[in-house]
Amino acid sequence: MLAEEKMKQIKVNTFYPSKPHVGQKKVLEALDGGTRFIQLRAGRKWRKTSLIISWLFEKALQTHLTCPYVAPNRIQAKNISWDDHVSRMLNHFKKVGLSYKKNEVELSVSLPKGGKVQLLGVENAESLRGISNWGAFGGDEVDDWEIDIWLGIIRPNLITNKAPAIMAGTPKGFRQLYQLEQSGLFKSFHFTSMENPELDPQELQTLIKEYQQMGMSYYRQEILAEYEKPVGTVYEEWDMDTRYIPFKYDPNLEVHLSFDFGVRDPTSILWIQPFGSEFRLFDYYEATNANIEHYVQVIRSKPYKQPSFIAGDISGKARTLTTGKSPIDELASHGYYVRTSPIPDIPTQIRQTHKYIPSLYVSSNNPNCQRFRDCILNYKYPKKEENLVNQSNEIPIHDHYSHAMRALEYYFWNFDPMTQTIHQQNIATYGSNFQRVNDFDPFGRPRNGKDLFRIGE
Repeated sequence: MLAEEKMKQIKVNTFYPSKPHVGQKKVLEALDGGTRFIQLRAGRKWRKTSLIISWLFEKALQTHLTCPYVAPNRIQAKNISWDDHVSRMLNHFKKVGLSYKKNEVELSVSLPKGGKVQLLGVENAESLRGISNWGAFGGDEVDDWEIDIWLGIIRPNLITNKAPAIMAGTPKGFRQLYQLEQSGLFKSFHFTSMENPELDPQELQTLIKEYQQMGMSYYRQEILAEYEKPVGTVYEEWDMDTRYIPFKYDPNLEVHLSFDFGVRDPTSILWIQPFGSEFRLFDYYEATNANIEHYVQVIRSKPYKQPSFIAGDISGKARTLTTGKSPIDELASHGYYVRTSPIPDIPTQIRQTHKYIPSLYVSSNNPNCQRFRDCILNYKYPKKEENLVNQSNEIPIHDHYSHAMRALEYYFWNFDPMTQTIHQQNIATYGSNFQRVNDFDPFGRPRNGKDLFRIGE
């Protein structure tokens, strides 16, 4: 906790004007003991930001390297950290006679011998690539980050100096904090708001009551720092404890695929096997800026039987100006015939999907399905207006969690298990690739003479 500038023997208390409380000491002891990566999940007012800023200044003084702090955005970094925690540090430096150089434009403080603490927002993520002079890293409120930059940007920058990192925040559903905790790379710490001994007890109780009035799930999330489904989760009824379970691909069952086509956004592919009233999602894939040939190679590389049904996003019919072909046309040229039909609107499509969500099982055996699990848990509506009774007529937020869900919604829209029929479309487009059969039933039940269009094998 005390860093020392050896030349002048100036003692610096990086927690000025106080000292670490019990919970903060536990985190610091882990770091001092050689733990490199810390995942810190804590309730409001536990002093997460105070800990991160103090630790970064300590590491900057010790390593003489740059120690960045990244918040959800630069404005938040300035308002919360620069104007509060950095200011208290600079006041202390003045008091003890430690020289420094403050740069208000880049929100940085340069220290003797080259050490530096700089505050950034995650919206500047691309500017962080390829940096090799980091001595430590602090990420704050990571569940509010619009994009996950840990693996693609932050982690590579820590290699050169084997720099440690803290990734912290109050959870917002099963997002990045949850994923980091599940990764096995981080030592995880969990503290509630009540574990900050410096909070005034009366103020704390008032805060607790205010959050409880907003809903017990909100209280558990914000005060107890528990993982809760976000307020406004679209498929809130999906139960991870009973529906995210171990199972594998069954070669005896039909294989279905469903696409959500993206250009700048990811293209998502689901692999589903219906069985009785169950829908078993056993594989998942997504990629950005890839052509159809790439996805064909991915599908063919899987050790699964030929899909008997493929659903897709109706936008996949749009033809490009350069080739004059649509993604659906290109897939058909490779022998994959996508069925799609118009939707009246997204809320209607979501209501259709709600019918089958309780019967949706996701494989915990396949690591690819973890991404789908995260998507269904974090797919949500915009913040609810006070005068809005329910959100069933709203359109969910379009973000990096929504594409897998749109693929699922296209599946249940085009293939209706309740009637065991597929929404009608102009099948003449595909000619001999379709055959009319009376005996096909993905659930193994008699068809009672009703016809169903099926992709020819």
